[in-house]
Amino acid sequence: MALRAFYLCLAVGALLLWSQWCCAGIIPTLEGRNGVVELDMEARPVGIELRPGVYFDAWAYCIKGQEPTVPGPTIKVREGTKIILHFTNKLDVPASVHPHGVKYTAANDGAHVAGNPTSIVEPGLSRTFEWDTSGTPGTWFYHTHAFERQGELGLHKGLWGALIVEPKEGLSPVDKEFVVFLHSFKKDGEDYDAFNDKSGEAAFFQGDSTAFPGTVFHATEGERLRFYLINSDPDEAHNFHTHGHRWIDKAGGGELIDNVGLSPFTSYTLELVAGEGVGPGNWLVHCHFHHHMMQGMFGVLKVAPATKDSPGIAAGSSSITKETLVTPVPAKSYTAPLKPSDNDNVLSAYKGSFAYPTPALKKLYEEFVGLEQGDGLWADAYKPIPFYMYFNPARHYTPPDPPLYEILRRKYGEDQCVECHDEVTVGLTAQWKMSKHANPKGDPSEIKETEEIEQIIGKKLNNWRPGTRDGVYCTYCHGDDHDELFMPTVDNSCGLCHPRQAKEFARGRDYGRPSHPHSWEATVSSPWYVENYRRGEGYTMVGCDLCHKNMSTCDNCHSRHLFSAEEARRPEACAACHMGPDHPDWESYEHSKWGTIYHTFGDRWDWEKRLSEVIPGKDYLAPTCQYCHMYVGDGRWEMNVETKGIWRMGVIPPKEVEFKSGLKDFPYGVKIPPMDKKLEIYSTENDTKRRYWVQLCSKCHGSRFSGMWLDTLDQYMFTSWKEIDEAQLILEELFAKDLIRPSPEERPPFPLWDLMVERLGPEKLGSQLYGLFKKTSGHLPIVGPVLGAYAIFTQTDGNPSGIEREYVEMWFWHHLSGYKGTAHSQQDVSWWWGASQTIGSSARIHDRALELKRLGGLEQAPTAHKQ
Repeated sequence: MALRAFYLCLAVGALLLWSQWCCAGIIPTLEGRNGVVELDMEARPVGIELRPGVYFDAWAYCIKGQEPTVPGPTIKVREGTKIILHFTNKLDVPASVHPHGVKYTAANDGAHVAGNPTSIVEPGLSRTFEWDTSGTPGTWFYHTHAFERQGELGLHKGLWGALIVEPKEGLSPVDKEFVVFLHSFKKDGEDYDAFNDKSGEAAFFQGDSTAFPGTVFHATEGERLRFYLINSDPDEAHNFHTHGHRWIDKAGGGELIDNVGLSPFTSYTLELVAGEGVGPGNWLVHCHFHHHMMQGMFGVLKVAPATKDSPGIAAGSSSITKETLVTPVPAKSYTAPLKPSDNDNVLSAYKGSFAYPTPALKKLYEEFVGLEQGDGLWADAYKPIPFYMYFNPARHYTPPDPPLYEILRRKYGEDQCVECHDEVTVGLTAQWKMSKHANPKGDPSEIKETEEIEQIIGKKLNNWRPGTRDGVYCTYCHGDDHDELFMPTVDNSCGLCHPRQAKEFARGRDYGRPSHPHSWEATVSSPWYVENYRRGEGYTMVGCDLCHKNMSTCDNCHSRHLFSAEEARRPEACAACHMGPDHPDWESYEHSKWGTIYHTFGDRWDWEKRLSEVIPGKDYLAPTCQYCHMYVGDGRWEMNVETKGIWRMGVIPPKEVEFKSGLKDFPYGVKIPPMDKKLEIYSTENDTKRRYWVQLCSKCHGSRFSGMWLDTLDQYMFTSWKEIDEAQLILEELFAKDLIRPSPEERPPFPLWDLMVERLGPEKLGSQLYGLFKKTSGHLPIVGPVLGAYAIFTQTDGNPSGIEREYVEMWFWHHLSGYKGTAHSQQDVSWWWGASQTIGSSARIHDRALELKRLGGLEQAPTAHKQ
């Protein structure tokens, strides 16, 4: 039978899933912690084989870190469980997760409904859905409900999965469970014979597998089976018929039936005994719409003979009765494992050779007093300064030498940390005594939050009193053993009490560099950073370390030992790092009209309120860094600032500018994010970010005003990039004509070129840059974004030259100052620090180029004008 469209039953979706979660034939129940199951899920493209040699480009859900499957992961929970689902859309069309049956707010619908905040997730973005299963036991399912820009194809291409809510009293005992999706995949363009030129039974028994042709349900005679049936087909009704077997239709009055129909996106649960009254054998299971069956919607219930040793709670009981169907038993369950921490240290050490510029520097390095190794890709290439133990304590911290405090240890007991430190570090203990760590129940308005933390850690927290370990005591964050003292990080302390905040912060990594979680990695992976150590100048990098220190600790924003949420919500928390010529965020904000209002009225604002509770114009009279940058869209705030970055750091060339210089070829084959591609300012992902910005800004301004200002920023940046392009072209010409001194051959090589060649290879550096480094032994002129930034951080024997330094200040300082000043509506930073200085650099580069041409004798003498 020739078919224009090909259909296949995706029976036993659970069998696909069991490779991940199955245990002994029963789909496990996710318990989570404290009644909350938290999952990280993604939607991704995947190729599936509909039948041998016939492939289909599907879209599928998956648990983060696992392979996508059709159907998606089965989510089975106990009634009353709260499900928190962090969803990332890695497709190139909109997607969402919409559940059936359970409870949720309009903001968690997974649909776009007029008058409601949209909960559709644009490509490349993430959002969190929350569902409440109280009072909603049943066989449900979830699927995409994004119907914009071909998102509706997700229903046809595999974006669905099972959502099973057990009743509180549990389900009746069975030996095996199967989740069965009935679905029609349509693949146009070719004709297919449903039986693949083989007879039906011979075909679907071949290999005895779950792949087409046919699906095999394995059972032993007498075993009790439960089938969760779901029709995930958006266009077709199907039914499910078993040969030789029957079950009690609990939904239809208790009659015995052997066939049940399902409309599109409906579900049904049945229980039967394998081989009941008919014995072992191969029993056909199929859709009774004849053309569906002939096109592939069939399978086999393969019942093996029972033996006296056959397992199964149904052994010895050969019939199903109404009573056995409703007898409650405790449901089998397991505790969902903790996902790998997004804050795990990714800065692993690598072995490799290392060359020093001179024997004297090699001796200096070997005698350098510091820790054994640094961090990152070049960890074995340098010894860090001792203070690294505080910049990255998870890797480097060493407890103090016991003899230094032995007298104090004899004076004070194990429960007197505070009293002892009152004597030696009184400033720290004074701060701690003022903190909510010392007084977790001091503020009646925050007792509920404290109680939530108590549930998480399984301990009661009382306000501290002298001589006790009450409160969030020192041992919570530093350990019980003073000889094995550790410094607090997200993994060993903060995240244990504040898991939501820790996960939200770690999700900043998902948006790529620059990000707070990437800050330390970004510093120690820079070749010029390690090169300065190699040249004996490591201490010059302390200014970078102080801001870029490992953000696995929370005290960058919540200073120890106050750990104040109020401090972290004030703009000054950001000012400590976000200042200076390359990112004058604080200077721009402080002197803007927003900053003026903040300095005038900020002491009266309610800093205790969470950002999601703040009412603009009432609680805050002007925006703050945190209120704007922690907004993740659709009325939600999270503990990260990366979600809406469009121009990012501002140093990656945009696709929208038609470059004339070598910038047109950026990224030159380099495969190291974020240097691996140009920015696409008007991408679909950035359109969504722009929409979120307008949502936020429109809380105080009109949407037209907000949109126009964002466009103004874009146009400013495009204009600035054209100035950079012109300067880059001039330097490229000077190098091509060998007019810059010292020449590349005469100057020291590019920082760390040898290790970059050895450890990154052509796969990361790109074949062009890799080949040039090897051919020239690193004596290669590199100017402009991004690798040309070395000219800001190092200078040795004329590398870089003065004109190169002028150029890097143009694009790394003045261009970025203008970007930040314009973004924050501060006119002087935008013009005097930004555009004006960019123009000044351009003029100085022109003048210096003219001088070099004259010195090189390449400028032609002017010709007299003939009358």
